[in-house]
Amino acid sequence: MRVNVLFALVVSLGLFACSGRNNGLKKERLTRVWRSVRMENKETDSFLVRTQRYIDTFGKANSPDVNISVYGTDNVDSLRTRIQEQFDSTKNIMLRSVTNTTIEFRPDSAVYLSFDGAQDTSKWVLGPDNMLTLEDKNAGMNNEKVVWEIMELTDTSLVVKMKQDTTYSTVTFHPERK
Repeated sequence: MRVNVLFALVVSLGLFACSGRNNGLKKERLTRVWRSVRMENKETDSFLVRTQRYIDTFGKANSPDVNISVYGTDNVDSLRTRIQEQFDSTKNIMLRSVTNTTIEFRPDSAVYLSFDGAQDTSKWVLGPDNMLTLEDKNAGMNNEKVVWEIMELTDTSLVVKMKQDTTYSTVTFHPERK
C-alpha cells in the first residue's frame, strides 16, 4: 500500500514539474513581438462570401424595366461595379487592420498591443490549460480582462482563439522581423 502511495506521489510531482517547465517554455516562446497575419471568424467569413455572391448576381436576373423600378437604373453593371469597389475597399480596410496589429509580450508581464497606430498596454499571465489572460492597465478600477486560448505556440507561429459572446475568432500571428 505504501509503495502505491509513494508511486502516485512521485508521478504527481513529476507531472507537476513537467507542466511547470512546459509553462516556462511557453512563456519563453511567447516573449517577443508578434504580427497578426490572419483572422478567421466563421460569421464574418460567411457574411463576406454571401455579400460577394449577392454582388455577383445583383440585377442579372431582372429585366431592364424591373431594374429601373427597383434600382432606378437599367445600367446595373455600373452599379454593380461601384458596389464591388466599396466592398473591396471595406475588405482591404479589414485586412489592413489585421495585418497592422502587433502584440509584444515582455518578460516583465507587460504586453503592448498596437492596432493600426493606436497602442494599448496590458499585463499578461499565462495560466493553466493554455489560457492567456490580458488585464488592461488603463482600465482604472474596471479591471477589464480578456482571456484567449492559445491553440498553437511555436517559434514561428502563435494562434489564439478569442471568444466574444457566442462567437469566436482565431487569429494567427508570426514573429515580427527585426
